[in-house]
Amino acid sequence: MRNRLITLLVVAVGLLVASVPVMAHHGDASFGNGDPVTVKGTVTEWFWANPHCLLKFDVKGDDGQVQHWVAETQSPFTITNQGWNKFLFKPGDQVTVTVRAIKNRKFIGPIAEVVLADGRVLKGAGR
Repeated sequence: MRNRLITLLVVAVGLLVASVPVMAHHGDASFGNGDPVTVKGTVTEWFWANPHCLLKFDVKGDDGQVQHWVAETQSPFTITNQGWNKFLFKPGDQVTVTVRAIKNRKFIGPIAEVVLADGRVLKGAGR
């Protein structure tokens, strides 16, 4: 009886531990499936943190209004090997960013690529 209880307890704890990573992330169903959107803008903030880094930048729209974009990368650990770092962007930097905009066409989405003012190209970690 005691061995059965210990086995049941070990299995229960194992299932709980195994389920934690499943609940830790989210889907990307809200992101568009069509062609990526490429815009040129000015960096306002570069947020380097887990679980995703965020690049905030302003773009002047066709109507002359400023659009405040937020583009997402993967975790710092994932993108560091691709040339990204904490000090890569400063407010005022000019960038060309390709994102997969969300379905309602708001100014947000995951980064596919960033072209820096000096011509360097950084690929997004993809999703």
